[in-house]
Amino acid sequence: MNNARYPEIADDYARGFRVLKSLSCDVFLGAHGGYYDLEGKYARLRAGGANPYLDSEGYKDYVAEREQAFVAELQKQAAAVKKQ
Repeated sequence: MNNARYPEIADDYARGFRVLKSLSCDVFLGAHGGYYDLEGKYARLRAGGANPYLDSEGYKDYVAEREQAFVAELQKQAAAVKKQ
């Protein structure tokens, strides 16, 4: 918020979340294993059964959680600006 060099950053983040929510996702992977429980899914894969990487609900949950964190941070920054 109030980023003089990138004033539209919050709008771009919001747009990014709209795009992510519009995408269908069968296999949920990410840049870091913690994003999608790599270790837990690998253990379940080794144990047999259904492929745990086919996780469209996990993707949706992750995007929703990250969006909530973004909104909370945006509100926190807006409150700090009002106090100035």
